[in-house]
This record gives sequence, C-alpha cells and structure tokens, in this order.
Amino acid sequence: VKSKIEQAILRSAREDIKDIQVSATGGEVKLSGRVSSLTEKDDAEVAAWSAPGVTSVKNNLIVSANSF
Repeated sequence: VKSKIEQAILRSAREDIKDIQVSATGGEVKLSGRVSSLTEKDDAEVAAWSAPGVTSVKNNLIVSANSF
C-alpha cells in the first residue's frame, strides 16, 4: 500500500511534494512532512485515498511556503 501511495503522490503532484513521508499499517495511512501549499496537501491526501485497501488517512502535512 505504501509504495502505491508514494507512486500516486509523485504522479499527481509537483516536484517538491517528494519530501512527503508515507507510513502505512494495514489500511491506515499517515502522511507527514512539509509542502508549500494547501493544494499540495490536498493532492497528497487524494492520492493516498486512491490506493487500493486504504481505510483511513491521517494527513499531518504542514503547509510552509518557506520550507523549500
């Protein structure tokens, strides 16, 4: 599940979103790290939900325009 989510995030988002960390236990996914916009945060969550078997997503991403 983790690798499918990471691949989906990389396909659907801008280059700097590669700094997102994904952890998955069963169907529960946690996203952490920094992104530069609310759109990137939302895109990462949508990508996580799109992976087969995901039952919950905890989006702990921090939006910080100065993080890159």
